Amino acid sequence: MAVVTVLLAGCGSPGPAAPAPPTGAELAAAVDRFVDQSLSPGIRNRRAILVAVDGKTVVERYYDSSAEESAPIASVTKSVVGTLVGIAVSEGDLTLDQTISELLPSYAGVMTRQVGAITVRQLLTMTAGLPADGKPDPRPSGSDWVADILRRGTVQPPGRGFAYSSVSSHLLAAILVEATGEPMLTYARERLFEPLGIDTRQAFQPTLAAGRPDPVRAYDDAGFAWPRDPQGINVGYGYIKMTAEDMVRLGNLYLDKGAWEGEQLVPSGWVEDATSPVVSTAHGFGGADYGYQWWVTSAGEHPAFAAIGYGGQIVEVVPDLRLVVVASTWIDDTTSFDSRTWQTMVSLVIVPAFELSSH
Repeated sequence: MAVVTVLLAGCGSPGPAAPAPPTGAELAAAVDRFVDQSLSPGIRNRRAILVAVDGKTVVERYYDSSAEESAPIASVTKSVVGTLVGIAVSEGDLTLDQTISELLPSYAGVMTRQVGAITVRQLLTMTAGLPADGKPDPRPSGSDWVADILRRGTVQPPGRGFAYSSVSSHLLAAILVEATGEPMLTYARERLFEPLGIDTRQAFQPTLAAGRPDPVRAYDDAGFAWPRDPQGINVGYGYIKMTAEDMVRLGNLYLDKGAWEGEQLVPSGWVEDATSPVVSTAHGFGGADYGYQWWVTSAGEHPAFAAIGYGGQIVEVVPDLRLVVVASTWIDDTTSFDSRTWQTMVSLVIVPAFELSSH
C-alpha cells in the first residue's frame, strides 16, 4: 500500500495572467489516475512519485518505500556532475574550451592527439566522439578507469555529433578532481549537497573493481552513497544513491536558476545554458535535445528539461508552471521501463491539471 502525503499548494497571484496552480489534492488525483490506468508493465516497479509547485512539495507517493529511503538515481548522477562543472567554471578552475590534454596531463602517454583535443564542452554535450552506451559495453574497467577510457579512444571525430556516452561523464569527474584539487564528494558536499540540505555525513563510497558495484548488501542498505573507481574518483555517470526529496531539491535549484534560499549556488547563466538545446540528438531519447548533462524536452506545449536515469529515474522541470516532478523506480533488469513513461505522465496528466485549474 502506498504511503501518501498531500499538502495544499499555495495559490498564485490573482488575475488571468497568473491562474492559481492546482491544489495538492488535484495533482495527487492526477498521479493516481495515471498509475492506476497505466499499461506499462514497468509501472509495478515504481518507488516514489513527488510533485513540487513553486518550490513546495505538494504530493508525495511512496510504494513499498519511505521518504527516508535512498535509492540509486542512475544517470541523474550525470546532471549532478554537470552542475559541479558549472560551479568549477564559475570559480575559475577550468573553462569549457580547455582540452583533456591540458587538464589531464599525466595521461599524455595513453591518449592520441585527437583524444587529447577533446574539450570540456564536448564532454558535457556528449559530442566528444567517445564510444556510445550500448553493446559492446564501453564502460571502463581495470585498475585505472581514466586511462582505460582514454586508451580506447574515439569512434568518430570530436564535435561531429551527439552520442550518449557515459564514459564522457566519468572523464568530467576526473577533470573536476584534477582541476579543483579536491575529492569529488568533498567538493560536492561543500558547494552543493550541504547547502541544499542533502545529508552526506554517512556517505558510503565503495570502490568498484569492475564497471558496476557488486550486489553487496552494504550498498543496498546505505543511505547516501557515491561509489568510486579504483583511483578513488567518484563515478561520474551513475550510482549515486539519494532520497526522492533530495532529487526534488536538485530540480528546485534549477527551477530557481541556481539560487537556493537566497544564495546563488550555481550561476544563473550556467543553468540557462545547461538546460538549453545546445546539441540536437537527432533520433535520441524521445526526440529530446541535450544541454550540459541535461535533456531538453517539453511537457505538452510547455518547455521543460530533465535529468534522466536508467530504469525510470527522472527529475523533470517545467519552468513556466513552476513545476518539478520526480519519479524513482526500483531498477529491475528484467523489465523494460524508462523515464518516457513518467514524461508521459507529466505531459498528459499533471500539466492538464494546471490547465483545468485556470478555468
